[in-house]
Amino acid sequence: MKKIFALIAVAALVAFAAPAFAANPFADVPMNHWAYDAVAQLAASGIVVGYPDGAYKGGQPATRYEVAAIVARALAKVDMEKASKQDLEMLKKLVVEFKSELDALGVKVDKLDARVAVLEERIGGWKFGGNFRFTAKWADDSNYWGVDDDTNWTVDRFRWNITKYVDDNVTLNVRLQGGGGNSLDVVRAYATIKFPWDITAQVGRFPLDWEGDFYAGDFAGYMMNDAYVTDYDPLTTAVWFEKPFSMGKFEMFVAHEEGSETFSPELNWGTIFNWAHMIDYPVVTWEYVPDNYIYGARLAFDFNENFHVAANYVKYDFANEWAAVDVYPVYDDGWYLVHEFYGGDIDFSTLWGDLIVNFNENIAFKGQYFVQDLNDGWLYDDYTDDSPSAWKAILQVSQDALKFTDLWIEYAQLDQGFVFANADPYAWALSGSLFLDGPRVYADTAVLNIVAKQKWNDQWWTYVRYADFDVDDDDADYYNWTASVRYNYTPNLWFELGYDKLGGDAITKDGDDMVWFRTTVNF
Repeated sequence: MKKIFALIAVAALVAFAAPAFAANPFADVPMNHWAYDAVAQLAASGIVVGYPDGAYKGGQPATRYEVAAIVARALAKVDMEKASKQDLEMLKKLVVEFKSELDALGVKVDKLDARVAVLEERIGGWKFGGNFRFTAKWADDSNYWGVDDDTNWTVDRFRWNITKYVDDNVTLNVRLQGGGGNSLDVVRAYATIKFPWDITAQVGRFPLDWEGDFYAGDFAGYMMNDAYVTDYDPLTTAVWFEKPFSMGKFEMFVAHEEGSETFSPELNWGTIFNWAHMIDYPVVTWEYVPDNYIYGARLAFDFNENFHVAANYVKYDFANEWAAVDVYPVYDDGWYLVHEFYGGDIDFSTLWGDLIVNFNENIAFKGQYFVQDLNDGWLYDDYTDDSPSAWKAILQVSQDALKFTDLWIEYAQLDQGFVFANADPYAWALSGSLFLDGPRVYADTAVLNIVAKQKWNDQWWTYVRYADFDVDDDDADYYNWTASVRYNYTPNLWFELGYDKLGGDAITKDGDDMVWFRTTVNF
C-alpha cells in the first residue's frame, strides 16, 4: 500500500511540475549567460533534453560538466531530418565553448566535431558534393597512341554527387558525370539498405573495388589505378550484400549486363598504335557484346590491426559465344594483315588472395596472388595458356618514418595472356593502360613500380613515380616516369603542374613527353 501511495505522489508531483518545465526547461541557467539562449533554442527544437529535475546550471564552473554531457548527448541523439542549419551552428558553438569539460569527461572532441560535420552535411536528409577538373596538356606532335594531339585543353571531368538519407535504413545515391566531350549522364544510381543482423545491401549501379589497398596513389587527380580485376565504377546493374563478423566480413554480388551489336561496313581511315608501330589503315568495325552475368564473393579477415588476409573470386558467365571485336590490320614484318576476331566460349574467372602485414603504423608489406581459368574462346594465336597467373609484392613506408618522403615499392610478374577483367592497370597521365596489347598481357612481363610522395606543408606537395616494364620479347621493354608539384590554394581547390615521359625499346620514336597543368575543385 505504501508503494502505491508513493507512486501516486510522484505522479502528482510530475503533473504539477510539468507546466513549469515546459515554460522553462532549464530553470537554473542564469539569464545573463549566452548558453541559456543556445540550449533553450535547441531544447525548443527537440535537439536536447534536460536532466530529470529540469535543471541546467550553466553559469557555475561545477555545472559546466553537465552542459558538456548535454552537448554530447545532443550530438548522439539529434534527428538529422529535423535539425536546421541554425541549430547545428549553435551546437557547434557549444562544442567549442565546452571542449575542456568534454575532454575531462573522456569524450573525444575530434569525434564530436566530426559528428557535427556529418550532421551539417545531412541537413534535411540531403547531401550534395562533387568535383570539377580542368586539364591543359602540351605533348609531342603524336601521343603514345599515335594520335596527333600536341595541345589539348579540356574540362575532362565534372561530377555532381547527390545523396538522400531517406531514413535510418535507406540511402539513395546518384552521380551525374560529364566532361571530356561527354554530356552529363547518370553514371551511378543505387540504394544502400541496412537489414537486421548487420547486413548491408546495395542495389543498382554502384562502385565496387576490392583492390583499393593495393594502389600506389598520387597527390593529384592522376591516380595510378593498378587494379587487375575489380574497380568497377559503376558495377553494371547489380545487387551486393555485406555481412560483418567479429574478425572480418563476407561480401558477394551478382551483376547482369545486356548484350548489344553494332556493325559499320564503311571504310574510314584512322591511325592506331599497335605493338609500337604507327600505321594508317581502313577500319571496318563489328562489335558484338554478349549478355553476361558477373558473380563475385569475398571473405576478409582482420585478425588484428596488423594482420589482414582475404580471398576473392569473380566470374564472368557469358550467355553466348562471341566476344567484342574490332577488325583492323596489324603490322607484321612489313605487311598489313587482317586481325581475325575470335569466338567460342569466353567465360572466365579469377581467384586471388590478399595479404597485408603492418609492421607498425608507418611500415607495411602487401601481397597479392591471382590465378585465372579461361575457357576455349580465349585460346588463340600465342595465347594458349588457360590458367595464367600473376602476383605482386609491395613495401609501403610512410613519410612519418622517412621524414622527407613516403615510399611505395612494388614488384609484379604477369603471365602472357593474363586478362585484366575490368581494370586499366598502371594507368596514369600520358595514356590509359601501359600494357601492350591490353586488356591482355602481351608477353610474360615483370613490372617495377616506384612512387615517392612528399608533403612539405599544407600547401605544397610533390611526387615522383617510375615504372619499368620488362617484357619477355625482343625489343619490347619500355618505361614511364612522372614528376609533379601541387599547390593547395584552399582545402578544396588545388593546382598541379606535371611532366610525364614514356620511352624504351618498344617506343619506335624518341619517346613521348607531356607537360600538363590541372585545376581541381572539390565541393
